Amino acid sequence: MQVDRLRDQVYRLILEDLKSGEFKPGSRLVEGHLAKRYSVSRTPVREALFQLSREGKLSTAERGYEVATDDDQTTIDRHEVRELLDPRLAYLAASGSQASKRELSQILKQEQAAHETNNVDAFIEANLEFRETLRSMCRNSLLARCSALLDDQAQPTRRRMFSAPHYRELEFEHDQAIAQAIIAGDAEGAEQAMRAYILMVKSHLETIF
Repeated sequence: MQVDRLRDQVYRLILEDLKSGEFKPGSRLVEGHLAKRYSVSRTPVREALFQLSREGKLSTAERGYEVATDDDQTTIDRHEVRELLDPRLAYLAASGSQASKRELSQILKQEQAAHETNNVDAFIEANLEFRETLRSMCRNSLLARCSALLDDQAQPTRRRMFSAPHYRELEFEHDQAIAQAIIAGDAEGAEQAMRAYILMVKSHLETIF
């Protein structure tokens, strides 16, 4: 039981470092180095790395693992899956609690402030929190897990895209439209707004890949 808790703890720590950009795409992750970094033994590190590899966030490399890098086809494939999942996610989120809807509104303000101050890291953090809140509102745990997995895998591409101010502006505008429909309890409107967002992302991806 103790080993399981340590594995989960190390898993979360590595995942947070991946999300923050501490570990760059293509960089090697070695058990011994990570064990020292997180002050644990190699066993929970090994198990956490294996789990992250199974989820597509890491790839195997000689004497360890590497942070996964996206090729064009992987990015396109992942987006096709999001086309299927995200509209339903938004539809279900419209039935979320009023407290969750207020939280969504506050996160949107944080996203706007980060964009206006050109703070890319804060914008990414707010955007991830926005999507995590949508998942918590949808009340479908399997759908939420699939969505979270895709988001985690997309970290390198997300940072690359959000570094462009004009794309952040588009992202905020679409997030705002999605949030407005959800807050109003308009499930069909939320679904349509998410579909419009997906089309925007697809169009942008076609210009960079």
